[in-house]
Amino acid sequence: MGGRTPLLVLTFSLAVLSIKLGISHGCRETERKALIDFKRGLHDPSNRLSSWVGEDCCAWEGVGCSNISGHVIKLDLRNSRRCKWALRGDITPSLPSLQQLNRLDLSGNYFMHKPIPKFLGAFRRLTYLNLSGAGFMGRVPAQLGNLSTLQHLDLSYNCYWDDEVENSGWISLLTSLRHLNMTWVSFTNAANWLQDLNALPHVQEIELISCDLGTFPRSLSHVNFTSLTTLDLRGNYINSTIPDWVFNITSLEFLYLGGNDLHGFFPDSVTKLTSLKALDLSGTQLSGSFPDWLGNIKNLKSLDLSSNSLCGSVPASIGNLSLLQHLSLGSNDLNGTISKGIGQLKSLVDLDLHENSLSLSEDDLANLSSLEYLDISYNFIELNKSDDWIPPFQLQSLSMDFCQIGPTPQFPQWLRTQTTLRQLQLSSAGIKDMFFDRLPSSLEYLDLSYNSLHGSLPASLGNLSMLRSLDLGSNNLNEAFPNWLPSGLRYLYLSDNKITGEVPQFFPKLKYLYLSNNSFSGNLSPRITNTMPSLQWFDLSMNNMSGEIPFSYWKTSSNLLLLDLSSNKLVGGVPDSLCNLQMLESLHLSHNNLSGQIPHCLKSCTELATLDLGHNNFIGNIPTWIGESLLYLKTLSLRSNAFTGSIPQLSSLPSLRILDLSNNNLSGTIPQSFGDFNALKSAPTYQCCYFNNDSLYVEGSELEYTTRQLSMDTLIDLSNNYLSGNIPEELGNLHGLRSLNLSKNYLIGQIPWSIGRMKQLEVLDLSRNNLSGAIPSDLAALNFLNHLNLSYNNLSGRIPNGNQLQTFTDSSIYAGNPNLCGPPLTKNCTLNIAKAGEEEQNEDSSKSRMETLWLYTSITLGFIIGFWAICGSLLLQQTWRTSYFRAIDNMFDKLYVMMVVTVAKYKRKL
Repeated sequence: MGGRTPLLVLTFSLAVLSIKLGISHGCRETERKALIDFKRGLHDPSNRLSSWVGEDCCAWEGVGCSNISGHVIKLDLRNSRRCKWALRGDITPSLPSLQQLNRLDLSGNYFMHKPIPKFLGAFRRLTYLNLSGAGFMGRVPAQLGNLSTLQHLDLSYNCYWDDEVENSGWISLLTSLRHLNMTWVSFTNAANWLQDLNALPHVQEIELISCDLGTFPRSLSHVNFTSLTTLDLRGNYINSTIPDWVFNITSLEFLYLGGNDLHGFFPDSVTKLTSLKALDLSGTQLSGSFPDWLGNIKNLKSLDLSSNSLCGSVPASIGNLSLLQHLSLGSNDLNGTISKGIGQLKSLVDLDLHENSLSLSEDDLANLSSLEYLDISYNFIELNKSDDWIPPFQLQSLSMDFCQIGPTPQFPQWLRTQTTLRQLQLSSAGIKDMFFDRLPSSLEYLDLSYNSLHGSLPASLGNLSMLRSLDLGSNNLNEAFPNWLPSGLRYLYLSDNKITGEVPQFFPKLKYLYLSNNSFSGNLSPRITNTMPSLQWFDLSMNNMSGEIPFSYWKTSSNLLLLDLSSNKLVGGVPDSLCNLQMLESLHLSHNNLSGQIPHCLKSCTELATLDLGHNNFIGNIPTWIGESLLYLKTLSLRSNAFTGSIPQLSSLPSLRILDLSNNNLSGTIPQSFGDFNALKSAPTYQCCYFNNDSLYVEGSELEYTTRQLSMDTLIDLSNNYLSGNIPEELGNLHGLRSLNLSKNYLIGQIPWSIGRMKQLEVLDLSRNNLSGAIPSDLAALNFLNHLNLSYNNLSGRIPNGNQLQTFTDSSIYAGNPNLCGPPLTKNCTLNIAKAGEEEQNEDSSKSRMETLWLYTSITLGFIIGFWAICGSLLLQQTWRTSYFRAIDNMFDKLYVMMVVTVAKYKRKL
């Protein structure tokens, strides 16, 4: 035994040494080069990859290596910050050199709408793959089915409108999978999605939110989901009842089916799911009365039946759900008093009853000692609460918007007892009294908008030292701005009041400041951004501010994302110092008296998504650098200025959706490249940028559009300029465009038939040009068209009918085109054609008479000319005359002899 000890020590020493040698080995050279190559293909705005230098890649941020082999086994580059800090670029083909990789997380980055690379299927050791929200687009490669060891797959929240699974068969090959999330990936063409999922023996969580599943397969021969605990199929517009196989998954603990069309009555088979802890059937068009048997699901902790058509009262049996913590019954047709059963739910933490017709008393809430979140908004009920009522709970959040607070609307006295209250919403409650001295000091969020508060704000509001968000918009506040508001505010909304005086400038932590539509006046103080260094959104629109924009107004370190100074009385030019706002995403200076040219330095504001300089006095050419440098631009409005020259190249802006250059002095032709706007080639799905309230002008009317409406709009407005030439056929490529206004120009030629391909078009205005020819019948295919104006051109022929065009009965749409006929004009095309035929026949008859006249005239002239050509010659020339008469005498003699001989022969025969 003693002889073996040195051998064991030696073996142990060699093992330790080999481990140390492995650790000291560092990363493999081939893998380091693969990572460097991967880095070269990325744009890194936050410098997250700044540590990717040197020889040891195992020390780089986001890279993890095996302590023994030195191989890279983890690459975690997820972005949990704002999207502007996301890595952007491509995944290079060299990445599969990391053969030992078992964890890859690229979520939250932006890979430029490229398809998920097929070579990701080469990572045979991968157990975790997360590409969530990484900006991929296209078909999910079936090569991912090669990842047989994969346990976690997350492809959620990529480009919803173009991410799809052509065939889901590869999913069935992932036999080790535990967690699957393919939210926003379209399964429209994956008919066997359920059978393929059912082949996963170990799967525990399935999340397929908004995947266009369409239908629930009615049958499943064998339920293989023996380990499934979470099934989330929300937002798929499934149009059927819940199939029975769902209720046979007895292991289910979390079932989310909200946002589908599961119409009908509440399925009582839910009671088979005895392990169920959370049930979401919100927005599924359920109707009928609230089911009494629901109280039998004893393990239920969360129940969401909101946004349905459940009616009547809540049954008392709901009180049997002693473990229930979250109950949401909002947006139904429930009426009467709140069920006594709800009052027995002592574990209830969150109660949402908004948008019903319920009444409430102290007894209904007497036993809810655990309640922290209460929403009874939009019930239009009168709260019956005595002044001395002390609730058994301590709320953190209370929403009572649109509630009637007593016979005379006033602040609820019992709120003074809620010492832990952090959020209070009393919008549109008819409150008139100033009650801030009765608010708990714990408040962080206070919304009193759309009430009847008037006068000045009381100083007691300054006692809310924890307040972070204050919304007093749309009241009647009309005094000067106070200087004692809580200095810790992050969000301050005072728009739509009558507040006067100077703009506040004493909130060092403020991020969002909304002061639009008030009566602020005077010059802009240069100290505003200096005293509010954290400011990100600043809206001072629709006030009475005057003077120039200060040159020293902006700091290079400013965090400002949105600046709205529109609808004031500002003069002068745009200062170059404004270009220091390198993070600026939205700039609104419209409806002022600003002048000069657009400063060239604005090209350095490369994050701009909205640039609105309309309704000013800017001059010069539209800068070419707009289309070269502002590559994130979504909205460009330069309307109602004095810009001259031609329209520059703008189609290289990949995200541009709103282009308004109307009411300027632009000349030249409409560029053919306008058909290349990528963001206008398909219908928009969502948008996350800010738009100021403005107007969309069409001939004869002004359509107001707001921030919310514009979030889905696409438009091109080039009206009221000096543009000439033809309308480019290429505009027909803009299948997502909703408004096209080219009116009041000098355009010629025919209306392109390709406009009929712009299926999303709602507004088309080509009036007051020099267009000619017939109106293309293709316009009848524009099913969404609701405004059309072709007046005052030179169009001719019959007005097309059919589909949407039949709804336009206003003849002014076609006014000023004398050669048009047919409804809605009174000019009948049949009569017009007959008249045209008669005119043509008369024209032919007149032409025939003229030809006859010319014929007779020609014969007469020919006879006269021929007669005098012969007789005139005989009179003037004696030799011609002698020869002529000798020839006549000879001819006469021959005729006489012939006649005598013929008569003699005739007599002999007789």
